[in-house]
Amino acid sequence: MQLGERIMSDLKDFNWTGFWNDCDYAFESYIGKSVTDKDIKDAEAELGYTLPVAYIELLNNHNGGVLNKNCFINNNGDCVYVTGIYGIDRDKKNSIFGQFGNEFWISKWEYPPIGVVVADTISGGHDMIFLDYRECGPTGEPKVVRVDQEGDYSITLLADNFGDFIKNLYISIEEITDEEFQSLSDAEKVKLLNEQEDLDTDRAMELLTNIGIDNLSPILLSTLGRMYNNNGRPEEAIELFNRIDEAHRDWSWYYRCGYAHASLACGESYESEHVQKALQLIETAIKMTKEDHLDKQLGWCCEVVKYLLTQIKPKEYREDYPVIFETIENFYDKKNSQDTTEGKDIEDVNECEEDNYPTYDTVHWIFNKHTYSRDEFSKEYNIVVEKYVDDDQADNDDILDEPEILVTYEAWIESVDQLFDNERVTDEELFEEDKEDGMWQVEIMAHLVADNGTYFTREELLFKLHNLMANKELGDHVFFEGIEYEGHECEGYGLIDNEDGIPVFYTCCGS
Repeated sequence: MQLGERIMSDLKDFNWTGFWNDCDYAFESYIGKSVTDKDIKDAEAELGYTLPVAYIELLNNHNGGVLNKNCFINNNGDCVYVTGIYGIDRDKKNSIFGQFGNEFWISKWEYPPIGVVVADTISGGHDMIFLDYRECGPTGEPKVVRVDQEGDYSITLLADNFGDFIKNLYISIEEITDEEFQSLSDAEKVKLLNEQEDLDTDRAMELLTNIGIDNLSPILLSTLGRMYNNNGRPEEAIELFNRIDEAHRDWSWYYRCGYAHASLACGESYESEHVQKALQLIETAIKMTKEDHLDKQLGWCCEVVKYLLTQIKPKEYREDYPVIFETIENFYDKKNSQDTTEGKDIEDVNECEEDNYPTYDTVHWIFNKHTYSRDEFSKEYNIVVEKYVDDDQADNDDILDEPEILVTYEAWIESVDQLFDNERVTDEELFEEDKEDGMWQVEIMAHLVADNGTYFTREELLFKLHNLMANKELGDHVFFEGIEYEGHECEGYGLIDNEDGIPVFYTCCGS
């Protein structure tokens, strides 16, 4: 088949304006001389692969180059930052036949021989973009994949063909102008804002507000509202959500609006306006997600109640909002429990269950500088438990069944003299020049032994944790959010000498 007889690509009418970054580096390392049909035939003969028509159209436009539209985002949420597309001029080092071309990556870096390296990324060679011919054969239409060298050469599908890959390249938020952003469709705007990694949220919100709030479509209003939620601006989020008419209020509207009200409900009683509004909205969102079989989104709805409305006990909303209660109990909690054994072989299940320790994230304690006696602490602790913990979660029923443990936490210290005898910093060495404002930021490991020599109650563990932290600086991370099991430790940084090992737990603190 001659080149002129090949199937016409959907890149034929592609708008290349603003696609390339023709900087000095691009001309030096990527951009080759204009291609001819003979150049393409020779390239295919040497490679042993038929090149995609869309790629040939790109070569005819630009024989390789550095990208201005360098942010690849597909509909699956994959985001890759591409440096340049390889051309076929062997005099350019960043080309298929150049110094850092196809042969180099496969023979020197041991990338799998699945096809042709067609683009590089900002990782400097630690992941590369390939034309993947494994399914289609050497004369078929290859898929475009990312191969991750640091991930044991794992392969991720990016696009079904090269044309789709090119059409899903965007200018990054940091570089895009207001005019370029406004030229995108609403769907493209949302894709760029939702999926781009390390998003500059201030710039993202600026791009939307510069369009004018009154000019935003429902989908863009919802996107901006989500950003306000994630940046501690729930009042403004609610104002935006209320601008969206009933016809466009899907499950995400109810979820995001409920999230905003739940954020404003912190510390408020069950009867408060924001708590009730949040629960009403989340109840509706859950019903709608169930109807659409959206399990992931259903989990998000449950998390609003579990982790934002923490002051509300399940027994308070059980009767008024039965859908929330039943979904958390029968779907969310059960699913999270099952996830602890997901991917385990049958013989590993018992081990997993053995290490299924309590997290104690139901107790909302605030660490402070006061060192308590046991009686003082018990009094304060029981006030917290009565307020936040369900009656059926008795302290003695929720035990950590280990006679001794290691716990780690983060703090700032002025001197190692602040450490107790049962504590060590996990850093190998502390140097004066590493201090900031006269303090080291360190991770501390402590060895704790249960009073009864058998197990810890919630109260005992939290009492001991509190008094360890009382003489140290925690910054604004003073809210106890539970403990996380990290594994068994034999050495314990000099704190223990137990060849069988004892469990290690990380103390989670929030701001």
